[in-house]
Amino acid sequence: REVKRRTSSFSNTFRNAEPTAAESWLRAFAVCWNRCLS
Repeated sequence: REVKRRTSSFSNTFRNAEPTAAESWLRAFAVCWNRCLS
């Protein structure tokens, strides 16, 4: 259920965004996430 909620939230956030903007955001998030787990 949590994955479904997060996916829906992400989709709503980037509904009108350019695909490259969403991809850039995801890449930045992944870098931050990986640094926090280190």
